[in-house]
Amino acid sequence: MSSVRSRRRSRASEWWWELTYRVGPNLWVIPLLMAALVVGLFVVTRRLDAVVGTPSEDRQLWVPEWLVARTAADADVVLSAFLGALSAALALVFSTTVLTFSLASSQLGPRLIRRFMQDPVTQVTLGLFLSAVILCGLTLGSVRTGIGPDGVPAVSYAASVLLGMSCFVALVVYIHRVAVTIQAPNVVASVVRALDRSLDERQAMLDDVALSADAAGVDALRREAERSGALVAAHDSGFVQVIDHLRLLDVTDAHDAVVVMEHRVGQFVVEGQPLARVLPAEAAGRIAHDLERSVEIGAARTRRQDAEFAIYQVVEIAIRALSPAVNDTFTGMMCVDWLGAALTRMGQEPVGTGGLEGAGGRVRLYLPPLRFERTVRAAFDLIRQAGADNPAITIRLLDVVRTTSVDVRPEHLAALRATADLVLESALATGPVGQDAADIRERHRLAVEAISAREVAT
Repeated sequence: MSSVRSRRRSRASEWWWELTYRVGPNLWVIPLLMAALVVGLFVVTRRLDAVVGTPSEDRQLWVPEWLVARTAADADVVLSAFLGALSAALALVFSTTVLTFSLASSQLGPRLIRRFMQDPVTQVTLGLFLSAVILCGLTLGSVRTGIGPDGVPAVSYAASVLLGMSCFVALVVYIHRVAVTIQAPNVVASVVRALDRSLDERQAMLDDVALSADAAGVDALRREAERSGALVAAHDSGFVQVIDHLRLLDVTDAHDAVVVMEHRVGQFVVEGQPLARVLPAEAAGRIAHDLERSVEIGAARTRRQDAEFAIYQVVEIAIRALSPAVNDTFTGMMCVDWLGAALTRMGQEPVGTGGLEGAGGRVRLYLPPLRFERTVRAAFDLIRQAGADNPAITIRLLDVVRTTSVDVRPEHLAALRATADLVLESALATGPVGQDAADIRERHRLAVEAISAREVAT
């Protein structure tokens, strides 16, 4: 491999990468973009109005009659009615959206609001109604009454009617979408699918770089950075949301440096406190600006590179369901099942060192990896604590530990065994009686046996 690696990402692709990260959870970007497009559509239809002309008794157009306004007065009445109806329906869509956010926040957790904001059906529906209101308003302003059929903008009128009618079709789809997505089973399943996409994205992002398998070498590099590396302070307080590792690898290759991140994605940093360490120390000043641009820090955690956050979203639904105010055991059990599916996939990944190699096969960047042990605790600890006095939740936790142990890598089995022991200890501390206690001990025995069988087999 050559000592100098070509740029992995152009400046245009960097801008696009950041744009896709920022646009997703916004409710205004798509509607405003659609509104801008409909203004362009109005300009085109007005040009066509001059070409097509106005239908008359001796000059018919090959369009349905309901798309044609014979007089300016007819166009004025229809467009005014559409404008009023669309404005009222747009207010309904906004109020329904706000109500959905309120229900999601109170019943499922405020961190799930971002997921509803990213729903393309919601964004497109808002955009359609806003676009239709704008188009109908502009077309209505183009109608010239008192001069007969010549005052009717035929093409603009037809486009306004078609767009207005499509909005009401979209409204039906939107209401159905809200009714489906607000249900807890669908929310949990979608969060886990989002976790799968997050893992896929993480794998895709690492396809262009080489991961170091030298654990001892990476640890030695970290210790050297702690001893003699220069600190780069965090430029803001908040959660690390995204780390652009490709840009960092380019920068470190260019300056023959090494960056050791102090925090992984999802962790909280305080402005002015250490964000990363740079080797050699004299290179810190040259790459500090690029490091700041490569690390996004925001007020909330996001799913893009943070698999643990998706785990916590499911956990939050579970502990809310298990709270005394809700007492929904079945939702809690369902969350445990989905968490088991997520852990099974994550447990099939090898233990990473966190080292990313640059040009020449040298480790240029260290990103603290998310260990499977931490993932298991993130998935089960809060549910174990909230459901310690609920035998059904305890039994389901032990069953999921047993089924998960079948497919995970052997080095992850110790974490599952420790979790099974904690679940048993927490449950017995609440004093289950009779058959409940016997069932819990039996499920723990089965889980431990399954883990031991895997350990012996490997």
